Amino acid sequence: MIITFDIETLPCDDPALIADIHAKVSPPGTHKKAETIAKWWAEDGEQAKADAVANTSFDGAYGRVCCISWAFDNEDPMSSAGNDEREVLTGFYASLNDRLSVDIHGGSLSVPAIFCGHYITGFDLPFLKHRSIINKVRPNLSILKAMSAKPWDACIADTLLMWSGDPHKRGSMDKLCKVLGIPGKGDFDGSMVASTWPTDPQKVISYCEDDVIRTRSIYQRLTFDF
Repeated sequence: MIITFDIETLPCDDPALIADIHAKVSPPGTHKKAETIAKWWAEDGEQAKADAVANTSFDGAYGRVCCISWAFDNEDPMSSAGNDEREVLTGFYASLNDRLSVDIHGGSLSVPAIFCGHYITGFDLPFLKHRSIINKVRPNLSILKAMSAKPWDACIADTLLMWSGDPHKRGSMDKLCKVLGIPGKGDFDGSMVASTWPTDPQKVISYCEDDVIRTRSIYQRLTFDF
């Protein structure tokens, strides 16, 4: 079974961690004079602090998962989303447990699974692993195996790497959609998630589910399934 999935993340919202992040912000090393440093703090310091917090949405140690969308084989996508990160993770893993285990003679057998996504080896899987550890949520065994696997292992289909193993020739999802004739992201992208989530979470959820459909279409083209 192929599980195509995508996650959407938000910046850190823990005041204590944010204070620690702010404390680590400093002027560029090229600024040596006291007056130059003071000028930087006055003009750029607050923005640098804001940027440092915003960038935690890419770091599983500080950021948080607000939405996970996934699809089993060619089925419609489904989502686990909300402000309670623990519930978001638990909902995803519960769905995997339901579909990837088969009861046989009083026991259970795991269904072989391939986890498919765009750059999941570099972002989605490690982010989920870190957030699961922090939230004390035990992942489904199949995705836990994928979290510890090598990018080339059979349980992973990373469309970024499938397109090209050359780091200089890898393509973004939007680029692959364009060259493969697959409908792209439109006027909404990942950079808008954090600002959109508080007022219109459904827009983020729909975007995440659409990414699952796009990724699955890319995977099918890359595996000559057409």
